Amino acid sequence: MKSPIDFVTQLYSQALRNPKSRWMVILGSLLYLVSPLDLSPDLLPLIGQIDDIALLLLFATSISEIIREWWQTRQVFDGRGVDATGGDRAETSQQTIDVDAVSLD
Repeated sequence: MKSPIDFVTQLYSQALRNPKSRWMVILGSLLYLVSPLDLSPDLLPLIGQIDDIALLLLFATSISEIIREWWQTRQVFDGRGVDATGGDRAETSQQTIDVDAVSLD
């Protein structure tokens, strides 16, 4: 059984990965960070900042994972079979196939 922290972390990451809810989660996270209403009041020294720090770390980790995955799946070729990082990629062979058109009248 997962702990509540693992459940919340997974739920937050999935919400950020969903294109429909991504901007709402980002906006909600930023609003929570600047809002005076928190799970633990900011008036308490150190304890008041724990939830803000936890949300900030969760946000930064999730966004960095999304950016890293996007960067890895991005395939940019310069026309010579070399990707943007300079590594050689196997060139795809292209064949032309002649097809005779047939009328079905």
